[in-house]
Amino acid sequence: MEVIRNEKTAEIVGLCFGDGSLTRRHSGKNRGKLRFQMRGHIIEDREHYDNYVKLLFDEMIAKIPTTMYKGKKPYYGISTENKEICNYLVSLGVPVGIKQELKIPEWVLEKKEFMKGFLRGHFDTDGTVYCITNKKKSYKKIRISISSISKELISEVSKILKEFEIKNIIVKSYKQKVENWNNLNRVQIDGENVIKYFKLIDSNNPKHITKFEIWKRFGFCPPRTTLKQRYEILKGSANILSAGVSEPGQMNTVEVAKQKPYALVAARVRIPSPAL
Repeated sequence: MEVIRNEKTAEIVGLCFGDGSLTRRHSGKNRGKLRFQMRGHIIEDREHYDNYVKLLFDEMIAKIPTTMYKGKKPYYGISTENKEICNYLVSLGVPVGIKQELKIPEWVLEKKEFMKGFLRGHFDTDGTVYCITNKKKSYKKIRISISSISKELISEVSKILKEFEIKNIIVKSYKQKVENWNNLNRVQIDGENVIKYFKLIDSNNPKHITKFEIWKRFGFCPPRTTLKQRYEILKGSANILSAGVSEPGQMNTVEVAKQKPYALVAARVRIPSPAL
């Protein structure tokens, strides 16, 4: 299988650096065999996997079956032990084994279009979009956060963002709540630079796109909404000015002052249709 290096395969590498893993089986008849897995939230990420990630792999590498786990920590994603697919990912620079310190493959850094693809994939898996409160307790200030346990990777992501003149800061690493998990490193993008990010890099994950679209249209975005709820807001079947959130995924009626849309420059944003 000929290895193709372009913006789309760079995006695949970014996706793998986020939610993907390449590991070897340590026992049984398949000992030493590589297994590739990429996992996301069983509900919030499903549309991203069905409508984009799977199609991207189908086009650039090969068809990979979806996988779903409904146990204690449910997930939805793709998985394969196909030797050619796994070796292809290794050739692109996807690391084998437990991810610790990660370094972006040299070929990705050769062209800006490759860097864009990598950033997009990494953001769509290990990134988030949210609004923080101002002094009036209104969720008006938009922010992008991209996280990793790899300090070196976050440093490289920050440098690439600066290549595109997207201002960002590296936030001091912090301890995760789960015992024995490594500290998390994070790069942060605020305000007008979020607009610039979506204009130059973009996203293929509706989980991120819907939050940005709501903020762009209304000037703020309520916290802890589900993807379904955000689609309802954008379609007009839910009123954002009377919708607040008390618990994750639950919207209730509260008093919210009417707010004018936030002034911003034009940004190209795609919203994929909701999965059936």
